[in-house]
Amino acid sequence: MNRNRWAALGATVAVVAVVIVGFRLLGSPGTQRMMQADLRTVRSLADLAQQINGRWARAGDLLPGDLKDFPNSVTRDLATGKPIGYRVKSVRDYELCATFARDNRNDPAINTADPWIHPKGDYCFPLDASQPVPAVPFYY
Repeated sequence: MNRNRWAALGATVAVVAVVIVGFRLLGSPGTQRMMQADLRTVRSLADLAQQINGRWARAGDLLPGDLKDFPNSVTRDLATGKPIGYRVKSVRDYELCATFARDNRNDPAINTADPWIHPKGDYCFPLDASQPVPAVPFYY
């Protein structure tokens, strides 16, 4: 075998190794799609929470009874198309619920103090209208 063939073989092995390591670290394209869908869902929940908190403040500290007065674009989960769940818990406490494609609680890049961590499936986030809405991370 001449030197050019050895170089080509070495380059091929290096590329395959990098691709394998990339999939192991980042996950498959399907996993990345699920992560991005969940991130869109969390952003939708945060946007809706901002609007609910704004209405609470303008309405004299009164939470809306339901989401019928909000536009459909903010009350539906963009990833699944399902309506976002909303429950009033007290005068200022409420929950927003959605369905998630994957569990992000054990992801290596996740901050364990992040209030938007969630399991796979249906999950509700407790929120307080008197507090600022927690920031959404840029990545998972």
